[in-house]
Amino acid sequence: MSTISHPASPNETPQPNAEPIWCRTCNTTEHLILDSIEPLKPPTEGLVDISYTCVECDTFYAHTAVFLDAAAILNERGNTIGVLQFGGEYVHCGRPMELAGSAHRSVQAPIRTDDPGQDPAVELLDVYLKTKVLQCGCGFRMELPA
Repeated sequence: MSTISHPASPNETPQPNAEPIWCRTCNTTEHLILDSIEPLKPPTEGLVDISYTCVECDTFYAHTAVFLDAAAILNERGNTIGVLQFGGEYVHCGRPMELAGSAHRSVQAPIRTDDPGQDPAVELLDVYLKTKVLQCGCGFRMELPA
């Protein structure tokens, strides 16, 4: 993998609201893993909200960036490691994951009620969470709140 020698955007037109995609601690883009790329609200042509982590120093970043800069990092690396949220899609192995069903999960949360005149009682509160199951062609699956 090559490093970028400076944090300047490879685009010719500077964007005043965008920050370079860059690890300020390591002074490189070499160890960055893109976590999410989302359109701005309201949409602004050529700009996106991006979040990423430097796996070398474990620093997390989230800011507005030039979309072409994010695309350059993705093109340089090929397939992403882990899951990338890109717009409304989740990408694993370089392909969007597909809906494989839904599920209801039970979560039991202990509730403690302390009354000074009585013995402490512990009850379990049943909480149900509806999830959607996403699956990649490689077999990787994950559940997200629906």
